[in-house]
Amino acid sequence: MLPSLKNNHRLYFYLIWFTVNFLQACFTDLIDDEAYYWVYSQFPAWGYFDHPPMIAWLIKAGYALFHHEIGVRFFIVLLNTATVYLIQQLTEKKDDLLFYTIATSVAVAHLGGILAVPDLPLIFFVALFFCLYRRFTRQMTIANSLLLGLGCALMLYSKYHGVLIIGFTLLSNLTLFKKYQTYIAGGFALLLFAPHLYWQYQHDFPSVQYHLFERNASSYQVAYTMEYLIGQIALAGPLMGWLFLWAVGRYKPANLTEKALKFSLVGFYAFFLVSTLKGRVEANWTIPVFVALIALSHQYIVSDPDPSTRKWLCKSLPLTMVLILLVRVYMLSFMPGVPGFSKDDEIHGSRNWVSAIREKADGAPVVFTNSYQRASKYWFYAGQPALSMNGDDYRRNNYNFWPIEDSLIGKRVLAVCGYRLPVFEELLPGTDSLASCWVGQYFSFSKVQIRLDSKPRWEAGSISFGGEVLSPAHYLDHFRQSPYDTAALYVTIVQPDEIDRHFPTGFTVKQLRQERQPLQLQVPVDLPAGHYTVRLALSTAIPQRYSLNSTSFALEVPAAR
Repeated sequence: MLPSLKNNHRLYFYLIWFTVNFLQACFTDLIDDEAYYWVYSQFPAWGYFDHPPMIAWLIKAGYALFHHEIGVRFFIVLLNTATVYLIQQLTEKKDDLLFYTIATSVAVAHLGGILAVPDLPLIFFVALFFCLYRRFTRQMTIANSLLLGLGCALMLYSKYHGVLIIGFTLLSNLTLFKKYQTYIAGGFALLLFAPHLYWQYQHDFPSVQYHLFERNASSYQVAYTMEYLIGQIALAGPLMGWLFLWAVGRYKPANLTEKALKFSLVGFYAFFLVSTLKGRVEANWTIPVFVALIALSHQYIVSDPDPSTRKWLCKSLPLTMVLILLVRVYMLSFMPGVPGFSKDDEIHGSRNWVSAIREKADGAPVVFTNSYQRASKYWFYAGQPALSMNGDDYRRNNYNFWPIEDSLIGKRVLAVCGYRLPVFEELLPGTDSLASCWVGQYFSFSKVQIRLDSKPRWEAGSISFGGEVLSPAHYLDHFRQSPYDTAALYVTIVQPDEIDRHFPTGFTVKQLRQERQPLQLQVPVDLPAGHYTVRLALSTAIPQRYSLNSTSFALEVPAAR
């Protein structure tokens, strides 16, 4: 056995890595976002509101093989294993045992390796990109240029963060701008990515609008930066993250590929550190740096004459493995959740509230207010389509594009809210805080979009604005029928930590006669001096709930003179 282990250690390492994650994926419930991306796969497209389509393609392919959680995750588990293999190929100096120790110490590399989220295909294609880039820098042939372009396109089809990898790689080697092969690679990548860009154009570039404008915080908080810094160290570890970051910081790249890896790591961290000035940065947004983190920390430690660095790493590994094992066991679907954390626990208890809602709905469609997560989870585990009605106190997502809302107009639905309101009085048994109400003849028109020519203006106690209303052609008939014609337009004043205020504009959908219709309104609004965020919203069949029908706009109310 020992000679076999010595001669085939790589095969055993990757086989164990894949098998452990495969079993974990089989017996762990989907997290919220995984269920959402599974709904993506029910509507194949070249793009989605939040992300490019790679994750949907992978889930659809896997779910065709297994109608189970493992179907959602199957190709993710494969790609995760292949990612580690590609990173090992990027290490010029080989010490397999050291590499296995580092890879295993980065908990997120394998704990997160089961999750069907865009970060996982992205990190695989980042590793593939650097392998192709190394080949390209060694031999700039047309074939290698096209392969590099393919690698660029696959990164971008996974997640938009891939553009940062491309940008920092170019910055690491400015002579690339003098090579015609670089432009061949770029042109080919653009050609391959063109279908997604066309999808964005057809839908008025919703991803650009959302990621660059709609998700910014209203003001800077020091907590955003502190959470980011602490989170990145923890994500790189959990115990040895500081050591890997220190090793990469000290390592001097020996070739163009390693230089690009280090530029990308430093650039990513710096870019998102600056981004904390605009709002909260999710810890997973820096996942692509783990290609450089593992590869370059290995390169430094394998050459470090000081044996203490390796000793620190080896001594910490058993404790890291124990922590990882505890987390893996906790993640199993049949394990109980931790008391007090069940409300925010995405991997335990979902089947309970899904069962409670399904029993109450008794075959009727379900509309969730402001929760694409619950709508997606319900759809996956109940096997029945559901709608997330995104209100003016929430944000848009892909439920604003799918034809689910259209199919529910006029039907009796069960509306479910995550907290109690006057209209949502009946708490659902078996859930933490879900309340429901019946709607006899449902309607909402979240696909109606209002584009303003400029931001709303304050004029002597009124808000003035002009633009156009864009309505789907098949909605126009609804606008002339009762009760749908009662949907009225409101100006919503978003007030953080307070109840939003709504002011009627006097405009209803029955005034809409064409798909693109001009709009000019002046709305009396009683507001004290200050800075506000304004949105436009249509009322729905759910009392006191409004659909989000515009982007957010800043409004300044000057002090009275």
